[in-house]
Amino acid sequence: MPSEFVSSLFQWVAAHPGWMSTVIFATAMAESLTIVGVIIPGALVMFGLGALIGLGHLEFWSAYGWSTLGAIVGDAISFWIGRVFHQRVRRVWPFAKHPEMIARSEAFFRKHGGKGVLFGRFFGPVRGTIPTVAGMMDMAWRDFMVANVVSAILWAPAYLIPGMAFGASLEIASRVAGRLAVLILIVAALLWATAWLVTHAARLFQAHATDWSQRFHAWSRGRRFIGPIGASLLDPAQGELRGLATLAVLLLGGVVLVSLSLSAAGRQLPDGLDQSLYHFFQELRTPWADALMAFTAELGDYQVTLPVSLVVFAWLVWRRNRSAAWHWLAALGFGMATNLLFRWLLPVSSPIEVAQGVQGYSFPSSHATFSTLVFGFLAVLIARELPLARRWIVYLAAAFMIVPIAFARLYLGIHWLTDTLAGLCLGLIWVTVLGIAYNRHPKAVLQWRGLLAYSAIALLATDLLHVGFDYAADLQRYQPKTTLRVLARERWWTEDWRQLPQQRMDFRGHHRQDFVLQWAGSREELDRRLRETGWQPAPAADLKGMLLWLSPQVELRELPVLPQIHDGSEDDLTLVYYGADPNTRWLLRFWDVGARLLEREQLIWVGSVSQQKLEPHMGLFTFTMDDPQSRAPSDLLAPAWRGLRTRVVNGANPQERITLIAD
Repeated sequence: MPSEFVSSLFQWVAAHPGWMSTVIFATAMAESLTIVGVIIPGALVMFGLGALIGLGHLEFWSAYGWSTLGAIVGDAISFWIGRVFHQRVRRVWPFAKHPEMIARSEAFFRKHGGKGVLFGRFFGPVRGTIPTVAGMMDMAWRDFMVANVVSAILWAPAYLIPGMAFGASLEIASRVAGRLAVLILIVAALLWATAWLVTHAARLFQAHATDWSQRFHAWSRGRRFIGPIGASLLDPAQGELRGLATLAVLLLGGVVLVSLSLSAAGRQLPDGLDQSLYHFFQELRTPWADALMAFTAELGDYQVTLPVSLVVFAWLVWRRNRSAAWHWLAALGFGMATNLLFRWLLPVSSPIEVAQGVQGYSFPSSHATFSTLVFGFLAVLIARELPLARRWIVYLAAAFMIVPIAFARLYLGIHWLTDTLAGLCLGLIWVTVLGIAYNRHPKAVLQWRGLLAYSAIALLATDLLHVGFDYAADLQRYQPKTTLRVLARERWWTEDWRQLPQQRMDFRGHHRQDFVLQWAGSREELDRRLRETGWQPAPAADLKGMLLWLSPQVELRELPVLPQIHDGSEDDLTLVYYGADPNTRWLLRFWDVGARLLEREQLIWVGSVSQQKLEPHMGLFTFTMDDPQSRAPSDLLAPAWRGLRTRVVNGANPQERITLIAD
């Protein structure tokens, strides 16, 4: 249903270019208006327009022109508002509630003068207010418009081009496998949501944390149970050990009670959502994503996090930062306690263990908890030594370690969603409690550059060692299990060929291409016969070949052949045939689909044939496009099967026929 909506939207865009130009102009203008621009996520909108250009649904120069014009008009209106209303602008929402927005732009304008209008368009914190401030400070119209026009001309491509690159990458990924394009979108959305959440949460806490802590401390004072805990954590004159120990026991006990209550009520893991998400990610599996996700997941393995933890602790002891050292031990001790406690009390089999029939323990995800504790509290130690305005960078860096590790383990089927979320929340709560206690008590100055350098070196070294020793085994262990089909030779020849896939299956069972060949024999013999009749190895999809996509004029023979995915597996053999037309070529792909002949244990390979053409893109790139309607001439493959037993049968698609070949 969502794919049908998107397809309809793209068709509407292509059929109504005038409306789309109006939308682009209005969006760019609104993003540049003094009040509206504060609300509208202009960078995200422009990035999305760029993605539509990269996907081929919008024309670049038209989108560039209308977005540039809209940006010029929007900034001009904002400047006029500042010239006409001057200081009365300060009394209008949101500036009346957030006067720092105007003050920040004033400081920026005083520092850079007219150049501030030129640079301010690219500087997020003053993006929506710098034109209005320029008007309030009586900048000349002529000087403003020169800077306005120049900055708009530079601004539009600065936001469109990254989106174009993203859209083009989605287009390429969709030609390899629709599931790969879906995964790229999910990862991009996850990283964007993580960045948005962390930056906004950091700013919110920086603005209100002191006030909130003071109010809580005043409210809790004198209360029998909460009072001593609050005083221990928030009062600099008291030690925080008592409060932290009490909260650790309460937190662990609370998780155990909730889990046991759910179990007593008949709510057991995995639930329906866990299983649905597990099967959804299994549909997204591709060899390249598997390799990347296995590498990412290993960053959270104990072979990496424990050595990094020990290096950080040793450095803190060596630098005589005793308070930081024992807080660090509190973080690690909590993580180890959760691992041991929940392994004993709350046994839950992981997805891989369920598939293999093995009982294990995974609730909450100890990897998610420990990764959050290690990278999260390391961020707390470093951020405390930085100015408030820059602390969000450290927290975002930690989030970009923790979230990808958790997502990779979900993708690979190592943990359920419930396990992962519970582990992340548990670790985050304890990091927050530790961070409050650590920041509210006087500490010696920490040399954060040294801590960052040693921890980064330890992370890099241990990860390289872990990857070197365990990556291949981990990648193999995380592979989806395939079912082997063994067929009798004559039954395959007469009727069991129907049991083999007849169409290339992509995401959500979408069939992309017909399999028109079934070969029973060795790959070496198949490759030899095809090469002897004029077929050649396909140009590799290496970096040098892919860079040729950036050339608007390139020969088809130079462009790489991208692999394709059938049911999560990459094609095993790809060959090309060049005819008289230099702008077309034939592609022949074969997959091992896990089928064998009983008598000689020969593999049965299924294959597809398609014609590929040059496809110029926006006058900037040159891709290749498979024609799914192409029909190979009868004499293209027949010479390769000479002397072999062949049979032509009617497949599931009445327009295609399948050729069976036996060695």
